[in-house]
Amino acid sequence: MKRKSIIVGLILVSLAATIFASTVRIKGDTVLGSLQKEVFTFIGNVFINKDGEIYVETPLATATKGTTDWESFVTEGKTFVRFQTGEATASSLDYNLENSTGTLLEDVEAIIYSKEDDGKDIYVYKTEILNFDQKTEYYEGFAKETGEATPDLIFIDYKGDLNVDTLYFEYFGDTGLLNLRGNVFVDDFKNSRKIWAAELVYDTNDDSFEGKDVEIELVF
Repeated sequence: MKRKSIIVGLILVSLAATIFASTVRIKGDTVLGSLQKEVFTFIGNVFINKDGEIYVETPLATATKGTTDWESFVTEGKTFVRFQTGEATASSLDYNLENSTGTLLEDVEAIIYSKEDDGKDIYVYKTEILNFDQKTEYYEGFAKETGEATPDLIFIDYKGDLNVDTLYFEYFGDTGLLNLRGNVFVDDFKNSRKIWAAELVYDTNDDSFEGKDVEIELVF
Protein backbone atom coordinates (compact mmCIF):
# COMPACT_ATOMS: atom_id res chain seq x y z
CA MET A 1 0.00 0.00 0.00
CA LYS A 2 1.42 3.34 -1.05
CA ARG A 3 1.50 6.01 1.59
CA LYS A 4 0.47 9.50 0.39
CA SER A 5 2.75 11.29 2.81
CA ILE A 6 5.93 10.84 4.78
CA ILE A 7 6.48 12.43 8.17
CA VAL A 8 9.81 12.02 9.92
CA GLY A 9 10.35 14.00 13.13
CA LEU A 10 13.00 14.77 15.69
CA ILE A 11 15.79 13.19 13.64
CA LEU A 12 18.23 14.51 11.10
CA VAL A 13 17.04 13.71 7.61
CA SER A 14 18.39 14.55 4.21
CA LEU A 15 17.31 14.55 0.59
CA ALA A 16 19.62 14.46 -2.38
CA ALA A 17 18.93 14.68 -6.09
CA THR A 18 21.04 14.99 -9.21
CA ILE A 19 20.47 18.06 -11.38
CA PHE A 20 22.44 18.41 -14.59
CA ALA A 21 25.43 16.44 -13.23
CA SER A 22 25.46 18.30 -9.90
CA THR A 23 24.04 17.33 -6.54
CA VAL A 24 21.54 19.13 -4.35
CA ARG A 25 21.54 18.06 -0.72
CA ILE A 26 18.98 19.24 1.84
CA LYS A 27 19.05 18.46 5.57
CA GLY A 28 16.66 19.26 8.38
CA ASP A 29 15.48 18.09 11.81
CA THR A 30 12.05 17.25 10.43
CA VAL A 31 10.69 16.63 6.96
CA LEU A 32 7.15 16.46 5.65
CA GLY A 33 6.85 15.13 2.13
CA SER A 34 4.14 14.48 -0.39
CA LEU A 35 4.77 11.64 -2.84
CA GLN A 36 1.92 12.83 -5.00
CA LYS A 37 2.84 16.51 -5.29
CA GLU A 38 6.59 15.96 -4.93
CA VAL A 39 6.88 18.79 -2.41
CA PHE A 40 9.02 18.39 0.70
CA THR A 41 9.12 20.77 3.67
CA PHE A 42 12.16 20.73 5.94
CA ILE A 43 11.86 22.19 9.45
CA GLY A 44 14.61 23.05 11.91
CA ASN A 45 18.34 23.52 11.25
CA VAL A 46 17.89 23.31 7.51
CA PHE A 47 20.97 23.20 5.27
CA ILE A 48 20.82 23.29 1.48
CA ASN A 49 23.86 22.76 -0.68
CA LYS A 50 24.12 22.60 -4.46
CA ASP A 51 27.79 21.96 -5.00
CA GLY A 52 29.66 24.89 -6.40
CA GLU A 53 26.57 27.06 -6.79
CA ILE A 54 24.66 27.85 -3.60
CA TYR A 55 24.70 27.12 0.14
CA VAL A 56 21.80 28.04 2.47
CA GLU A 57 21.09 27.95 6.21
CA THR A 58 17.50 28.54 7.34
CA PRO A 59 14.92 27.31 9.89
CA LEU A 60 12.42 26.20 7.21
CA ALA A 61 12.52 25.35 3.51
CA THR A 62 10.11 23.87 0.99
CA ALA A 63 11.60 22.09 -2.03
CA THR A 64 9.58 21.39 -5.17
CA LYS A 65 10.31 18.77 -7.82
CA GLY A 66 9.54 19.42 -11.48
CA THR A 67 8.90 16.89 -14.21
CA THR A 68 12.32 15.27 -13.93
CA ASP A 69 14.48 17.23 -11.47
CA TRP A 70 14.20 19.34 -8.34
CA GLU A 71 13.49 22.80 -9.65
CA SER A 72 13.18 25.24 -6.74
CA PHE A 73 13.04 25.87 -3.01
CA VAL A 74 11.60 28.59 -0.77
CA THR A 75 12.87 29.39 2.73
CA GLU A 76 11.13 31.08 5.65
CA GLY A 77 12.73 32.73 8.66
CA LYS A 78 16.22 34.17 9.00
CA THR A 79 18.10 32.90 5.97
CA PHE A 80 21.81 32.96 5.19
CA VAL A 81 22.82 32.29 1.60
CA ARG A 82 26.24 32.06 0.00
CA PHE A 83 26.37 31.92 -3.78
CA GLN A 84 29.11 32.06 -6.39
CA THR A 85 29.32 35.84 -6.58
CA GLY A 86 28.35 36.88 -3.05
CA GLU A 87 26.43 36.21 0.15
CA ALA A 88 23.38 37.63 1.91
CA THR A 89 20.98 37.42 4.84
CA ALA A 90 17.22 37.91 4.53
CA SER A 91 13.86 36.78 5.93
CA SER A 92 13.24 34.45 3.00
CA LEU A 93 14.69 33.18 -0.28
CA ASP A 94 12.91 31.91 -3.38
CA TYR A 95 15.50 30.14 -5.56
CA ASN A 96 15.21 28.48 -8.96
CA LEU A 97 17.71 25.62 -9.18
CA GLU A 98 17.40 25.29 -12.95
CA ASN A 99 17.97 28.96 -13.80
CA SER A 100 20.28 29.87 -10.87
CA THR A 101 18.10 32.89 -10.07
CA GLY A 102 16.73 33.98 -6.72
CA THR A 103 14.69 36.56 -4.83
CA LEU A 104 15.60 37.62 -1.29
CA LEU A 105 12.91 39.33 0.79
CA GLU A 106 12.78 41.64 3.83
CA ASP A 107 15.73 43.22 5.62
CA VAL A 108 18.18 42.06 2.99
CA GLU A 109 21.86 42.69 3.54
CA ALA A 110 24.21 41.47 0.82
CA ILE A 111 27.85 41.35 -0.17
CA ILE A 112 28.85 41.13 -3.83
CA TYR A 113 32.35 39.74 -4.03
CA SER A 114 35.06 41.68 -5.84
CA LYS A 115 36.11 40.15 -9.15
CA GLU A 116 39.56 41.71 -8.80
CA ASP A 117 42.33 40.79 -6.38
CA ASP A 118 41.92 44.08 -4.51
CA GLY A 119 39.51 42.50 -2.03
CA LYS A 120 37.12 45.46 -2.31
CA ASP A 121 33.61 44.03 -2.09
CA ILE A 122 30.26 45.76 -2.67
CA TYR A 123 27.96 46.02 0.37
CA VAL A 124 24.19 46.48 0.03
CA TYR A 125 22.00 47.35 3.03
CA LYS A 126 18.33 48.03 3.82
CA THR A 127 16.91 46.35 0.72
CA GLU A 128 13.36 45.02 0.87
CA ILE A 129 13.62 42.93 -2.31
CA LEU A 130 16.82 41.74 -3.97
CA ASN A 131 16.70 39.75 -7.20
CA PHE A 132 19.87 38.08 -8.46
CA ASP A 133 20.96 36.00 -11.41
CA GLN A 134 24.18 34.07 -10.92
CA LYS A 135 24.72 33.30 -14.59
CA THR A 136 24.59 36.92 -15.76
CA GLU A 137 25.86 38.55 -12.51
CA TYR A 138 22.75 40.73 -12.42
CA TYR A 139 21.32 42.28 -9.23
CA GLU A 140 18.13 44.30 -8.76
CA GLY A 141 17.08 45.92 -5.48
CA PHE A 142 13.92 47.66 -4.26
CA ALA A 143 13.59 49.81 -1.14
CA LYS A 144 10.78 49.21 1.33
CA GLU A 145 7.57 50.98 0.38
CA THR A 146 6.36 53.33 3.12
CA GLY A 147 3.98 56.24 3.42
CA GLU A 148 6.62 58.36 5.08
CA ALA A 149 7.71 61.64 3.55
CA THR A 150 11.32 60.53 3.99
CA PRO A 151 11.56 56.96 2.62
CA ASP A 152 13.94 54.33 3.93
CA LEU A 153 16.53 54.24 1.17
CA ILE A 154 18.79 51.42 0.06
CA PHE A 155 22.40 52.04 1.03
CA ILE A 156 25.28 50.77 -1.13
CA ASP A 157 28.96 50.93 -0.21
CA TYR A 158 30.69 50.43 -3.54
CA LYS A 159 34.18 49.12 -2.76
CA GLY A 160 34.83 52.03 -0.43
CA ASP A 161 35.03 54.37 -3.43
CA LEU A 162 31.49 55.76 -3.25
CA ASN A 163 28.35 55.53 -1.15
CA VAL A 164 24.90 55.42 -2.72
CA ASP A 165 21.39 56.09 -1.41
CA THR A 166 18.52 55.14 -3.72
CA LEU A 167 15.01 53.73 -3.92
CA TYR A 168 15.94 51.29 -6.69
CA PHE A 169 19.10 49.91 -8.24
CA GLU A 170 20.36 47.53 -10.87
CA TYR A 171 23.95 46.36 -10.86
CA PHE A 172 25.44 44.62 -13.88
CA GLY A 173 28.47 42.76 -12.65
CA ASP A 174 29.72 41.99 -16.14
CA THR A 175 29.87 45.65 -17.16
CA GLY A 176 30.13 47.47 -13.81
CA LEU A 177 27.10 49.67 -14.53
CA LEU A 178 24.92 50.96 -11.70
CA ASN A 179 21.40 51.97 -12.71
CA LEU A 180 19.81 54.08 -9.94
CA ARG A 181 16.31 55.54 -9.62
CA GLY A 182 14.46 57.53 -6.98
CA ASN A 183 15.98 59.97 -4.46
CA VAL A 184 19.45 59.16 -5.73
CA PHE A 185 22.46 60.45 -3.82
CA VAL A 186 26.05 59.45 -4.61
CA ASP A 187 28.93 60.45 -2.37
CA ASP A 188 31.87 59.89 -4.71
CA PHE A 189 34.90 59.99 -2.43
CA LYS A 190 37.38 58.98 -5.10
CA ASN A 191 36.50 61.93 -7.32
CA SER A 192 35.71 64.44 -4.55
CA ARG A 193 32.13 65.06 -5.68
CA LYS A 194 28.55 64.55 -4.60
CA ILE A 195 25.68 63.83 -6.99
CA TRP A 196 21.93 64.15 -6.52
CA ALA A 197 19.53 62.90 -9.19
CA ALA A 198 16.10 61.48 -9.93
CA GLU A 199 17.74 58.87 -12.15
CA LEU A 200 21.39 58.07 -12.69
CA VAL A 201 23.45 55.56 -14.69
CA TYR A 202 26.93 55.35 -13.21
CA ASP A 203 29.78 53.52 -14.94
CA THR A 204 32.12 52.30 -12.21
CA ASN A 205 34.86 51.51 -14.72
CA ASP A 206 35.61 55.09 -15.75
CA ASP A 207 33.42 57.01 -13.23
CA SER A 208 31.32 58.55 -16.01
CA PHE A 209 27.58 59.05 -15.54
CA GLU A 210 24.41 60.39 -17.07
CA GLY A 211 21.04 61.09 -15.54
CA LYS A 212 17.94 63.20 -15.02
CA ASP A 213 17.46 66.16 -12.66
CA VAL A 214 21.13 66.02 -11.75
CA GLU A 215 22.87 68.30 -9.26
CA ILE A 216 26.62 68.07 -8.66
CA GLU A 217 28.77 69.42 -5.84
CA LEU A 218 32.53 69.45 -6.48
CA VAL A 219 35.05 69.62 -3.64
CA PHE A 220 38.42 71.23 -4.39
